[in-house]
Amino acid sequence: MKMDPRKRDAGGDMQAGRGGLSIWKKPATRDTEVVVIGSGAFGSSTAYHLAALGHKGVALVDAHEIASQTSPRAAGLTKQVRSHPDMSRLAMLSVQKILRFTEELGEPLTYVQSGSVNIARGDDDEAVIRGEITAGKALGLETYEISFDEMSLLAPLIRPAGIRIIAYTPSDLYLEEPGQLPLGYARAAQKQGVSLLLNTRVTGIRVQDGRVAAVATDKGEIHARIVVDAAGAWARLVAEQVRLRVPILPVRHQLYITDPIPGIEPDHAICRIYDAGVYMRPHQGGLLLGGYERDPQFHDMHKFPPGFEIRDLPLDLSVLQRLTQSVRAQVLLDDQLPVREHRGGLPTMTADGLPIIGPVPAIEGLFVASGCCVGGLSISPAVGQMLAEVVHTGKPSPALEAFSLTRFGREYEADAALHEACARQYTGWYSSLPQMPGRG
Repeated sequence: MKMDPRKRDAGGDMQAGRGGLSIWKKPATRDTEVVVIGSGAFGSSTAYHLAALGHKGVALVDAHEIASQTSPRAAGLTKQVRSHPDMSRLAMLSVQKILRFTEELGEPLTYVQSGSVNIARGDDDEAVIRGEITAGKALGLETYEISFDEMSLLAPLIRPAGIRIIAYTPSDLYLEEPGQLPLGYARAAQKQGVSLLLNTRVTGIRVQDGRVAAVATDKGEIHARIVVDAAGAWARLVAEQVRLRVPILPVRHQLYITDPIPGIEPDHAICRIYDAGVYMRPHQGGLLLGGYERDPQFHDMHKFPPGFEIRDLPLDLSVLQRLTQSVRAQVLLDDQLPVREHRGGLPTMTADGLPIIGPVPAIEGLFVASGCCVGGLSISPAVGQMLAEVVHTGKPSPALEAFSLTRFGREYEADAALHEACARQYTGWYSSLPQMPGRG
């Protein structure tokens, strides 16, 4: 792959104020009901769904521009069959919400329901894919094995060399421009009365008598009885302001987009080659290819300066070139094809590969939505809806029980243990046999 100097990272093009957004900029002490920290996919979705439930005093606060950090740098793929049945249910609900997004919100969102093709080249991955077919059917999802000939129609760049089994899920989809999702939620939230306070850094959370009382920012204090920490790569730093440990680690994740390739069509299927940790989809006539690094680069956000943005993250195209070489036998791709765009973000990993969503028991009114584990954007519509319902009703949700912060014991209090577990989850992302629904 040759890097085209025209474009390294388009994710930073999202600008506050675009598309009708008007930003609340006045430094002031202000009273509100809920403060959502972070305007990425989890935060924007939660803010919108809170407003949709009738909450009138909601503020969406971000240290940066709207939807400008990791979310717009994502691949935008959905994968409805996950290793845990509750994750599959979140992903399935999110697909339905994406299909209704423009109708419900009145905001644009370009998606292609191309389906996904998942490929195994070895015995272990074949067992995973067969397990996913069984689990998907148990969840009522159409997913099934297909032949090489069928695959050639769905994904013409894939050739059958060394392939053991291919599974197809027709209802999976991808977002052409992933940043449209959080931006659309932010716009719709503002229409519902949510205040947007961007380029505003949270400097503290005040707790009084065991419950949230206010959020301190560099532009003034916001009195609030509920705070949602959805600060993405910075979520752990936000939680530390109330001496809370959220066991997540930000990890670099990269992809590239090639110049147009003859024969590539938007409706060609998403492709994943499990043992290589590689995924692909069409993008504007070219190919988007990303993957899971064999030597993942975790980052300590304490070490970055206050003005750091994801666009400043050092990237390494050679990692993606090695991943591309690892699937050369299965993917028809010219070595000399120019790379139009190279981008990357800092999704957050957890020790068990599941997100952290829900209340903090020790502090009344504090909630966390983090640990996206690379695929967070594709579950964010459901995460925002379900978390907003928990905040609104004050009652726990059985659907979110698996994602509780309290599931982690003391074994991950040391960063070394957390690092080892997160690295294992990241490098083996497609290697987990799925749990069957109803089996815990």
